[in-house]
Formats: sequence, structure tokens, C-alpha cells
Amino acid sequence: KKVDVATEGTLQTVSIMHMAAPGLPLPFVSAIINCGGTSVRANIINCDPTPEVVSLGMKVRLATYSLGNDDNESEAIGFGFEPIK
Repeated sequence: KKVDVATEGTLQTVSIMHMAAPGLPLPFVSAIINCGGTSVRANIINCDPTPEVVSLGMKVRLATYSLGNDDNESEAIGFGFEPIK
């Protein structure tokens, strides 16, 4: 079943990650975002990964970022959510 998912929401669950697979920049914020009744798991990007900045109930919006280029120089794009200022 297809469902439209809002591109803005509020943080429902937040974890500031200090351990990850080799090569991943640390720390980063993993979160579950309530997007108008649909829960989305994504990283919170474009902000400091600290409890002073990232908190439950914070308003966020969908954002994209570069994951880098593959061997053919094609850019991979990832998605995350960033704070609404």
C-alpha cells in the first residue's frame, strides 16, 4: 500500500551514536521521526550531535546530502532530517 509521507515532523526517539562500523564519522544522531502519523528512521544532519541541540519533540524537515561518488563518478545522494530553525 502506498502512503504519502510528510517531509516535516517531530523527533520521537533520539540516540547519539558514539560507536559504529569503521569509516563512519562519529558521533552522529540516529532518530525516529513522526511525519504526520508515519514513523521514519533517519539520521539527523546539519547540526551538532549533542543533547543541547537535539531533543525529543524537535521539529525537523527532510534534507539530502552527498554520500560520495562511485567508481563511475556518479554521486550517491542520501536523505536525513535537519532541524527547522
